[in-house]
Amino acid sequence: MMEQESLVELYREAFPEAARLIKRLGGNLEEANDTFHDALLIYLEREAKGTLQIHTSAKAYLLGTAKILWLHSKNQYFDSLPEDVEAFVDEENAAADEDKNVFHYLLLAGQKCLHILKAFYYDNLSLQQIAAVFGFNGVRSATVQKHKCIEKIRIELKKMNLYEERFN
Repeated sequence: MMEQESLVELYREAFPEAARLIKRLGGNLEEANDTFHDALLIYLEREAKGTLQIHTSAKAYLLGTAKILWLHSKNQYFDSLPEDVEAFVDEENAAADEDKNVFHYLLLAGQKCLHILKAFYYDNLSLQQIAAVFGFNGVRSATVQKHKCIEKIRIELKKMNLYEERFN
């Protein structure tokens, strides 16, 4: 069984990401908390039984399990949970690796662009709010800067011959 300190560390590391994931999927903090605790119980029960087979990391396993449980609870995924949850979690983690690649592409445009795009697409800030936060003269300047950031990413991807491969 996991030591208490390592369990607390795993919780601290994984729960914020799980909460963001559930929020993106339409949930709130209370629902994220319940879903993550259910995922943690599954993890601990399987670990105690000796049936836990992780091919990535404990954090990725918890995030994948939380996502499965959330989607299942909202009838957004499938009628019943698959028999081989570990294999399914591995597939979900492969999709999470793809998200990491997207983050890498965003970094090609630089930190400032990353923050602007995150504010717009992830934090759902309006262009007026972005203008205020980043010190732009107005909404038009924020819009232009956002489009320049997207164009920087396209240019970098084209240089790497990845744009057509990934986005066409």
